[in-house]
Amino acid sequence: MSDNSRKFDLVAFDMDGVLVDYLSSWTWVHDRFGVSNEESVISFMDGDIDDMEFMRRDIALWIKHRPGLALHDVERELAMLPINPGIGMTVRALQEKGTRTVIISGGLDLIAEKLARQYGFDACWSNGLEADGSGRLTGEGVLRVELCNKIKALQEAQRMFGASPERTAAIGNSSIDVSMFQGSALGIAFNPIDEEVVRGAHHVIRGPCLSAVLDLLL
Repeated sequence: MSDNSRKFDLVAFDMDGVLVDYLSSWTWVHDRFGVSNEESVISFMDGDIDDMEFMRRDIALWIKHRPGLALHDVERELAMLPINPGIGMTVRALQEKGTRTVIISGGLDLIAEKLARQYGFDACWSNGLEADGSGRLTGEGVLRVELCNKIKALQEAQRMFGASPERTAAIGNSSIDVSMFQGSALGIAFNPIDEEVVRGAHHVIRGPCLSAVLDLLL
């Protein structure tokens, strides 16, 4: 149920480039391992492979580089990801108004769920890595957020918290976040990396601190 004392019932945050100061948590692991997925990116953007195959190819690069790779190995690399300032302030200010805050990211759940716990987000949707009983990666991914259809996860969040699109805001930095903007009353491009997200957003904010979005959300 909405409350007239707040602007929004739900605010959805992308993670990569918004909460973390890096293009992608997947790319961070690639860079740490010294591998490149450029060919897979092109195949995905051309529509030749789907999200699941994209993840499989990324994970295969890691396992080839480090046979026997386990979840804790990836988690250790992700622990060094730089985090943008102002997350805690932003989440607290919104929740004080009764606004629900969620993470919706095609990035890795190993870091997304950690941030959700650390900063008190109400829920998190992100993609994972399948592991066997010993924690070793099987080579399969766990798909929860389709990169080109993030609105599906947003709609799940809206149903979960009883928030209408008219009472929802979304924050992202790239073209894959535009579908979330389309399912929201307010779309904010935070430090945008391409022109498509700028065109799809209602507002653009550039700066080092996430709390700059509060002027639009409160």
